[in-house]
Amino acid sequence: MGIKDWDDYFLDLAKTCASRSNCIRAQVGAVIVGEDKKIKATGYNGTPSKVESCYERGECYRIKNNIQSGTQYETCRSIHAEQNAIIQAGQDRCKGSTMYIWGHNFICILCKRFIVQSGIENCVLKKDENSPIVRVSVEDIRQELNSQ
Repeated sequence: MGIKDWDDYFLDLAKTCASRSNCIRAQVGAVIVGEDKKIKATGYNGTPSKVESCYERGECYRIKNNIQSGTQYETCRSIHAEQNAIIQAGQDRCKGSTMYIWGHNFICILCKRFIVQSGIENCVLKKDENSPIVRVSVEDIRQELNSQ
């Protein structure tokens, strides 16, 4: 058995973070890692502190109302994993880092803005065990935001 490569290692940690999610619809985890391979912060999707979750309520408004993924973010009670990790780290610890995301293979428009503003340089995503790794540079995100 060989040594696990860095991407797989940090994606495994992001998967573990996702296990803390109190979201009924999706369990997503994120890990921010500095250029030195040191963890700066972690996050998972879930409700803000002391706010009742959909899990506690026993239903998800978005599922109940058949709201398509990637739309109408204001109807969700949760903060995204990417946003939670950035909030935990703060901008000074995000600069030049890579964010590893487990649980989906795309980044929503809100999180793209957070990521660009935070100083993160690259994102590595994996939806599940059977999905390929997706790599997104923040420069590509910037170009996308500029073209809107």
